Amino acid sequence: MTVNNEGLNSHDGGGLFPRLQERYGLRADPLDMETPFFPDASRHHALETLRHLCGFGDLALLLTGDVGAGKSRLLAELVRSESSRLDFHRVPAAALTSTQALSRALLGIAHKGLNPGEGARDAIYGFFRWSEIRARKGQRMVLLIDDADRAPTELLRLLFSAFESADRSAAAVPVFSGSGRLIEMLGLSGDGAGVHQVHLRPLTKEEVAAYLEPRIHRAGGKPKELLSPGKLSQLHSLSQGSFSRLKRVTPAVWLDMASTGGGAKRTFSMPINLRWPALALVILAGSWWLVSQQYDDSVAREQSEPEPETVRKSITIGPDSPDIEPIETDVELSEPVVETKLPSVEESDQAVPEPEPEPEPEPEPEPEPEPEPGFSPSRPSAFVDLESVRAREGWTVQLIAGNQEQTVLNLMDQYESISGILYTQTQRQGQDWFVGFYGEFSSRDEARKAVERLPQALRDQSPWIRQSRDF
Repeated sequence: MTVNNEGLNSHDGGGLFPRLQERYGLRADPLDMETPFFPDASRHHALETLRHLCGFGDLALLLTGDVGAGKSRLLAELVRSESSRLDFHRVPAAALTSTQALSRALLGIAHKGLNPGEGARDAIYGFFRWSEIRARKGQRMVLLIDDADRAPTELLRLLFSAFESADRSAAAVPVFSGSGRLIEMLGLSGDGAGVHQVHLRPLTKEEVAAYLEPRIHRAGGKPKELLSPGKLSQLHSLSQGSFSRLKRVTPAVWLDMASTGGGAKRTFSMPINLRWPALALVILAGSWWLVSQQYDDSVAREQSEPEPETVRKSITIGPDSPDIEPIETDVELSEPVVETKLPSVEESDQAVPEPEPEPEPEPEPEPEPEPEPGFSPSRPSAFVDLESVRAREGWTVQLIAGNQEQTVLNLMDQYESISGILYTQTQRQGQDWFVGFYGEFSSRDEARKAVERLPQALRDQSPWIRQSRDF
């Protein structure tokens, strides 16, 4: 599908919205509405994951998706909902041009300057060490790097290396946003250690309708008219599931300015009054060709099959006719004819059978690999194996999670006055993943009441109420 060449946002200086108002009676432009936040297509799950992991730290975060997938909108919603708990700082695009520019931007966040003899790379490493102090005072920092895939590769790897060299459980959390190329640009291995990726997929046709319907309601339009099956199919095909493309092509579809054919292709249209004579000529030519083919075939058959000539012979019978000499035979009739015997089937069956091939020796079984040594918890009294956790009925409160067991143990030591904090071990992307949780509750409401009784500093880390069987 293509969109007509007429500009979508430059009609008479006011875009296409005045024509939409005139045709559909809209009170507002539904495509300019930033709210409500669209929770479908895993966007709400992605937002909750970012909230949870930004609060815990320990991991660099990758927010990936195609152009127009809504990454910047998701980051804006993250800042809006968590700015009271987390200290967000956007790294501007100008700071992602060189090491010196990046160090100046980070030192500006820390309200510091370069120390004597300190280079730009040292300043970037020093920023993450400085951010550890802020986290221990109760305010974790988060660095938002939007459109990170446009930055130089060596600069992104420098940022990631500086984060890894610091105490990741307390250092500022970098959130890289961009296309799927970020994984390759950061030089990450297949296991993705130290990184968690959140990917935003394109919208389906049903999700396009779910995104537009509440906005059409608020603008005073009729969803059944603007989201008819034909228009919805065009919207999904032209937008390819992208929010930015959807905003560009929707006015053209609603105003019937979108066509379903390639603009570069031209078709020849024959006048109606010439179609029937042309069809008659085609049929006449076809019948003439068929008759000529049949005639040629019949002539060819007559020439290839000549009639045999008839030879007439006369035989005279009488006394003057000469005697007919008898035909001599090479073999006298009295001699018996000896038939050549062919080998019978029975004789062939009695032939000596070929020896069967000896069976190949079976390969020796490979020795079984020795089992890897099992995990031994540092604090067995508080450790629960994963199967026992999943076998529980009800709800629990996840307090912390990370790749290192010590991360969970540090929290347990910090809040040793709270009895009932346990932890377990699972796997995430092929790496150990330790989860600290609290309590066993019969309902979500009971778990929520238990969270309200926790210390304020622990509640500020956004504990996650979840079912035990989902671990």
